[in-house]
Amino acid sequence: MDRFFAEVKGAIAKVKGDEFHHLHRVLRYKVGDTVGIFDGRREYVAKIVSLDRKRAEAVLEVVRELPPLLPPVEVVVAVSPPKGQRLDDLISRLVEIGVKRIVPMVCERTVRRPKERKDRWMRIVLSAVKQSKRTDIPEVLPPMELYEVLEAFSDYEGKFAGIIGSRTPITSLSPQRRNVVLIGPEGDFTPQEKEAIAKAGFEGFSLGRIILRVETAALLSAACLLQKAWATAGAS
Repeated sequence: MDRFFAEVKGAIAKVKGDEFHHLHRVLRYKVGDTVGIFDGRREYVAKIVSLDRKRAEAVLEVVRELPPLLPPVEVVVAVSPPKGQRLDDLISRLVEIGVKRIVPMVCERTVRRPKERKDRWMRIVLSAVKQSKRTDIPEVLPPMELYEVLEAFSDYEGKFAGIIGSRTPITSLSPQRRNVVLIGPEGDFTPQEKEAIAKAGFEGFSLGRIILRVETAALLSAACLLQKAWATAGAS
């Protein structure tokens, strides 16, 4: 069954914008058809009761009880944006593996200083959410300077930073209830930035001797923490 993100009020779901275009213009759903609906908190089975040129309305019939898809932890990835259009692809992949929030992070050696693209990023997030069957809606925050990130997530229990040359392998890290991972630019953090990161209480880690692209490092780091969190949850 196809799933669509919708605004849910009471027993009625309203499908608008790109989601409506996909439902009506691309997949050709009609009044009386049954579809899947999710609103960022729950998933439903619903029947379409009306269609016009801008939206569809559906009556919610069943609330789907789904097994947990993600471990009971939050993982935020703050990453220096890679060159070109690679940031868009990275956002999609991070959503697919279970990251809760993504922060484009500007460092001294960041090559691409991104502009906020709220609508585009939301489309990318929703597409990845539907593909991965998530019911929650991850968030892409506006671009932030490194020092703003250190302040914004100062109260998180798990604070980790990928540092080239660190002697601590990522496999030795222990994910906490709330975790934030910093991934710097391909030229690494500057010495001054590393000092600030350490003073902010972040634990440095290494992904091995091979120098990885920014997006590879971000995906591998988040995936390792999430898998360790699943293993811990299963053992408890």
